[in-house]
Amino acid sequence: MIPFLKLLSLIITVFSLLLIHTAMAAPQANTYRVAPTGNDTANCGAEANPCRTIQYAVNLAGNGDTVLVAAGTYMGNQSCANNTTFICIQNKHLTLLGGYTTNNWLVADPAANVTILDGQNVRRALYVSSATNTSGSIHLEGFTIQNGLSQGAASGPDDATFAFGGGILVDRAQATIRHMTFKNNRAIGGNTNNDYGGAAGGGGLAIRATNPALLEHILFENNEVHGGNGVNRGGFAIGGGLYTFQADMNGSYLTFRHNLAVGGDTNGSGISGGERSDAQGAGAAFQIGSIINAHHLEVYDNETIGGNAPNGDAGGAFGGGVFAEVAELSLTDANIYNNLALGGNGRNSGFSGSLGIGGGIATGTAVITLDRVRVVNNVARGGNGQINAGSGGGGGYYVIGFSDVSVSNAIFADNVVEMGSQGALPGGGGGGVFANFANINVTHSTFARNRLGAAPMQGTGLVVINGGSINLSYSIIADHTQYSPTNAIHAQPGNTVNLNTNLFFGNTTNTGGGGVFNGTGTNLSGNPAFLSPGAPNYDYHITSNSAAIDQAVGSSIAVDIDNQSRTLLPPPDLGADEFVPLTLSASPGDGLLWLSWTAVPGLLIGLEHYQVLITPGLGAVPPTQGTSFSVGLNTHITLTGLTNYADYTIRVEARNGSGATIGTSNTITAFPTDRQVFLPLVKK
Repeated sequence: MIPFLKLLSLIITVFSLLLIHTAMAAPQANTYRVAPTGNDTANCGAEANPCRTIQYAVNLAGNGDTVLVAAGTYMGNQSCANNTTFICIQNKHLTLLGGYTTNNWLVADPAANVTILDGQNVRRALYVSSATNTSGSIHLEGFTIQNGLSQGAASGPDDATFAFGGGILVDRAQATIRHMTFKNNRAIGGNTNNDYGGAAGGGGLAIRATNPALLEHILFENNEVHGGNGVNRGGFAIGGGLYTFQADMNGSYLTFRHNLAVGGDTNGSGISGGERSDAQGAGAAFQIGSIINAHHLEVYDNETIGGNAPNGDAGGAFGGGVFAEVAELSLTDANIYNNLALGGNGRNSGFSGSLGIGGGIATGTAVITLDRVRVVNNVARGGNGQINAGSGGGGGYYVIGFSDVSVSNAIFADNVVEMGSQGALPGGGGGGVFANFANINVTHSTFARNRLGAAPMQGTGLVVINGGSINLSYSIIADHTQYSPTNAIHAQPGNTVNLNTNLFFGNTTNTGGGGVFNGTGTNLSGNPAFLSPGAPNYDYHITSNSAAIDQAVGSSIAVDIDNQSRTLLPPPDLGADEFVPLTLSASPGDGLLWLSWTAVPGLLIGLEHYQVLITPGLGAVPPTQGTSFSVGLNTHITLTGLTNYADYTIRVEARNGSGATIGTSNTITAFPTDRQVFLPLVKK
């Protein structure tokens, strides 16, 4: 028998040897380098011997490895995935980073060292896939993805005729994508002899069955999806810039501009399986099973256009900027403006052809949260029809289906709804918001100057129909004066609007339509005194003589549309904006922020100096000037020594000679950038 202490010593020795063996056997992460001047050889990838093509380096790399790519344009001298893609990453966990030079492989600078994956209008640039959600992942940064093409086939089943991810397609693999540009990419469904044309999704980027996905600091510009033509119906077009399906995604600082979604055409009836050739979400479309949490978005100048059916019912356009269906979507700090939802042209024997709904946003059967969202100057327009013209609805936002919708600190202003021409006019309306079979809770929001094209449309500000309801609290409904007797808020019989302390001003008629209006006794009246309403500024901040000031008694909403506190000077103000005597804004530069602020004349009695206060975010170094400093009576300052792409939370305080605060600006969160791309900054 072995003595106990000797046995214990033996066990420890064996265990130690096992640990050493395990440590020695653990694979070491490798780094492979790629440059236009490199060569694809079996031992390429070192600093002095980079590979020539990204695919070759990817093939050499194993799980956990990193591929660094030097500046240049990489085009398809190789292909994969049945010759549809230039670069494929399958069942691997890889990091792919652009923005390097052959003289500096340590620090990436994508702005100076532009690194392009170019599909040459022939193939998709990159395809990332894995068998399961845990067997593959991609960390992608510092690339421009351009001229990619995903083209559906002319025949075969759906997976052949459909097209997804013109620039990049991610299937199942976990994804982190940062500091990227997607431009001039296309996904085009096949023109087929099938009953319906091929569908297309994600002109720039398509993400399917992915959990999690993280997107940060990305520009989607001039990407397109086109449904293919079919015998009886054209194909769907979904997500001109971005498309998700069953994806769990967090996104921040995303810009969608000049993207396009166009449904396919047909000479047939226009209907197959009860569906028409619809187009959805030219900027971004979040589809079935997706869970999306996104903040700091700019969505503008996108166009969603339904497919044409000259002998039948044309396709509809849903969400000129953003679309969500059977999904969960939370949008915070988003600007959605100048987008168009335009129904296709058709014969239209029924009233549901050629719809143009949700000029800014459209959602269906979804859980939606909108907070600090500005939806301005969007257009929802029905298409033309020989029998029935297309209907328009929800110039700002159209919600349909049994949805749970929460809206706070939002501005819906200067949005327009129009019907198509030629045939009988079916109606429509909801210049700001249209609720169809939906219940919406709206608080601290501003509805102003929304418009309708002509009678018999209804509800210049808001419409609720088909058994829905709107709970409207602490909001402003103003300046809906287009023509009489249109109501600013229209509720059809069988629908309910619950009102709680709202300010009405300058409307032809405040409420009507035959529905039930509760709480009308809480309504207030008076001029909201907007700062600069209408074109070209569309500025619906309130001014010092606004009737909305200090009227939101009982409100518990902590901040306003600019993320400034509503609780410093209770009671809060009505509408999306909380009036403050100082208006602070910021513009970004490389490692710096230009700050400027304006004081309301006559409100800062005893002003001796302005104090600037900065809270650096995660990973951000403090400004050269410090985090709290006086600038005297100057009303502008340049913060220097900042970390690019890191957040800085800033406010300015007005102080008297004793150092007491006599006025506080709005609080903003901004970040410096070395890229010459318009990105959003929260402004007061």
